[in-house]
Order: sequence, then structure tokens, then C-alpha cells
Amino acid sequence: MKVQNVFLILFLPLLATGERYTVWVSTANNKHAGTDDPVRITVQETGGNFVHLGALDVRGRDDNERGSLNRFIFNKNIPDWLVGTGLRCITLHMGGDDAWLVKYVTISTSKFYEVFTNDSQTWLSTDRSEGTSILTLCN
Repeated sequence: MKVQNVFLILFLPLLATGERYTVWVSTANNKHAGTDDPVRITVQETGGNFVHLGALDVRGRDDNERGSLNRFIFNKNIPDWLVGTGLRCITLHMGGDDAWLVKYVTISTSKFYEVFTNDSQTWLSTDRSEGTSILTLCN
């Protein structure tokens, strides 16, 4: 094992800081726009690094319903040098065939505030006749 790899394994956790991602998701008000299926979100930082934030789900709350605006908080313990000054893209991963139409997503940390709009009004669903299971929105 190289010395560099040993350094990364042993000391990288010590360089990590907590970063709080606040995510607001607006579901469109179209007929059948809401979903009860699981949706996960991944972000791509300006530096090119990907951060998997997690599921857009709060236990005990009916999330992502038609016309709703929901807030999700993700605390990530990642190295400070991996946290960029903004985001290039976000990717939404649909986990079921209950179609969902997201209107926009905003994401903020202590370093940035970004808005991603689904201008093409692309529906998410694992049923290909209804939409796509993965939607990437970029600025």
C-alpha cells in the first residue's frame, strides 16, 4: 500500500467537516403530479465531485404531493476541500412507477444557493411510457 493511500485512509476522516444541505422541492400542480414512490437526489459540485444526499423523504410526512413545497435537510460529513462553491447539476432518481412532476429544486449550504428548474416538464417514473427514471438538471 502506498504511503499516500495510507494517509488518505488514516487522516481523511479528520479533515472532514459537517456540511448541511438544505433542499426545497416544489412539485408541480398538474393532475397526478405527486408521488408516494421513493426519490433520491445526488448533486455534482462545481469541482466535479458527486455527493449522494439521500432520499427525498421525511418519515411520517406525505412528501412530494401535487402542488407541495417540501424541505429536506441532509447533513454530510465530507472533507472541506470537496465542498465546492456551487453546483453544476443535480440528479433525481425515481424508485417507482408512480409518475412525479417536479417543478424546481433549490439547494443551499453555507457556501452557495442554487435553483434548478425542470423547464422541460419531464416526468419521472420507472414506467417508460410515463417518463424517465433519472432526471438531471444543470445550470
